Amino acid sequence: MRLTTRQHSKTRNSLMNKIMRSGAILASALMMLAPVSSNATPLPDYQQATLMISGLGIPPLSEVKLLAGKKQELVSKADKDGRFTFSGLQYYSYAPLELSLYLPEQSTETIRVKRTLVDIIYNPSGSYMEFKGNIAPQSTIAVNVDGQRATSRISNEKGEFEILESTPLGLSDGTSVASINISNLGEACCPKMRVPVMPVQISFSSIPLKKTDETQGGYKEPENAKPTKSRYLQVPENAKEDAKQYNAAPQQTLPIEKNGGKESQEKEKKSPAPYMVLGESEIELNIDVPTATMANFEATWVGGYKKLTDEVRAAIVGRAMMIGAFIDGRSELASLSVIQRLNAGSIKNYHVSDQICRFGTLSRSIAETQERADANKLVFSKLFLDRNAQQKNLLYTEATMALNNILDDFKSKYCMDTDANGGLEGYCNSIMANPDEFYGKDIDYTRVFDTPLTLNVDFTDNSLTNDEQAVMALFHNISYMSPNYGTEDGKQIVKPDKSDDLQNMHQMNAVRQLVANTFANQVALKAKGNNKSATYMHNVIKGLGLSDADAKKLIGENPSYNAQMEVLTKKIYQDPEFYVNLYDTPQNVDRQKVAMLAIQLMQERDLLETYRRKEMLLSELLEMKLRQKQTPIDRAAASADE
Repeated sequence: MRLTTRQHSKTRNSLMNKIMRSGAILASALMMLAPVSSNATPLPDYQQATLMISGLGIPPLSEVKLLAGKKQELVSKADKDGRFTFSGLQYYSYAPLELSLYLPEQSTETIRVKRTLVDIIYNPSGSYMEFKGNIAPQSTIAVNVDGQRATSRISNEKGEFEILESTPLGLSDGTSVASINISNLGEACCPKMRVPVMPVQISFSSIPLKKTDETQGGYKEPENAKPTKSRYLQVPENAKEDAKQYNAAPQQTLPIEKNGGKESQEKEKKSPAPYMVLGESEIELNIDVPTATMANFEATWVGGYKKLTDEVRAAIVGRAMMIGAFIDGRSELASLSVIQRLNAGSIKNYHVSDQICRFGTLSRSIAETQERADANKLVFSKLFLDRNAQQKNLLYTEATMALNNILDDFKSKYCMDTDANGGLEGYCNSIMANPDEFYGKDIDYTRVFDTPLTLNVDFTDNSLTNDEQAVMALFHNISYMSPNYGTEDGKQIVKPDKSDDLQNMHQMNAVRQLVANTFANQVALKAKGNNKSATYMHNVIKGLGLSDADAKKLIGENPSYNAQMEVLTKKIYQDPEFYVNLYDTPQNVDRQKVAMLAIQLMQERDLLETYRRKEMLLSELLEMKLRQKQTPIDRAAASADE
């Protein structure tokens, strides 16, 4: 099949000159942009449309601003779905149109998005539209003009972008549509990354007007339409005159060859867009249209266009995937960077410290050892109470028997022949297998109690150790007074004339028990403890230069409460390794300070208990001294009354 088309093309200089003159006059003037109303200024008869700007994707009930020039500002409020509209906007199609659209922020509690500004510049002389402004950094904006021109950009680090695209259709006849899609990337924290938010879709379109009066050429709103407040900018007076001159321009005709050379006059068609040049051109096309079959379909222009479409689509999709991969890679690298910083901080702040472990292991058994000390204190104190109160069926029930048993115990264990300048020779009769271990221990306070940090004593069991015998003998000698009050038969004490003696006996026993409580507390603090931390204690002592045997001899096999506190509060700081371990992370040094403070608090608590016992002893000593001074005064007062 062979087709031939002939079309003539010539340029109409007079119409072109009028258009360029009108554009030059109005290029520096501000555009008139306002909603169309029933009393609006009639539009030129060649302009058949108004503008409408609508959008979707902004925060609900937020405000959108539309600026034209420097003085005109229109405000629209979005509905609950985030839609907004500027409709019925008048304009002059033969002069440049500059609009600025301000969109609200899309920020949330966790995502921050920069405010969006889109400038739309429409130039009728050059038949192009320019889009520029500011969006979120590294975000994507895509523009489609009249469904035929499509372009996308990625904003720079400052959020700036610029797109220039030609306009296949005109605005004046109500057929042109420009679609803008903005995909902003918000900044999210912890970890820091770029997160896409809801895309904003903007439509910039011209809406055709329906004429109700052929002579007037204006637009009339429906009767039920609500009146709107309009803002008009001042338009130069020559603008309207220039429009009238254009409408009143004489229509010319062009000779066109038809019907074998005959010429006829054809009325010129009015251009729907004044900036477009109306003319004719002569083009001769010879097209061979092959028969379409499935075999040669791809060789046709339809098949080729299909291939082109596929390639364009693949390019667009590939570009989007590439952009997405960049965004995904950037987010992944940012997340990995945050994780690595946190790991480095964790390694620095939570580095294992040997010194911290020392404080923990050395204090492992101190609480249980203190409980054992309290139990031994009660038992030791009870022994003194039973002796002073002459408990029945005990050694001290009868004073004479008690004295004889004490002497026999002295002769068989603690007596030395060389004492008293040899005067005890023949009197001492030791029955012990190793008498050197007992000689003089009933009176040697330094060797029996003061020097050792741990005593092999446990008064809560049924076994009797050498240290228990020596300690009991020592404190009996320190505090012993004959309990003989004439109460051996248990009957005289209940007689009425013995009431004063009974009261005096209880007062004296209270004083003795106060002293015995102090002795019992000192013995209990040196009683052996458990072995849960004994190995670690011995290692600390060996670190000071002692052997294993000497370390056990110094603090005992099972260190007492006093021995453990001696290591925690003194010996550990005598080890040079302690100061070496101070070359550690600041966090570990702070942890060591906390451990030292905890041990200091325990030591201060023990010191407080010591002060309380001292206060009780001093108060009782003062009471006894006052009682000696008070007795003569009481007797003198009684005699004076008689």
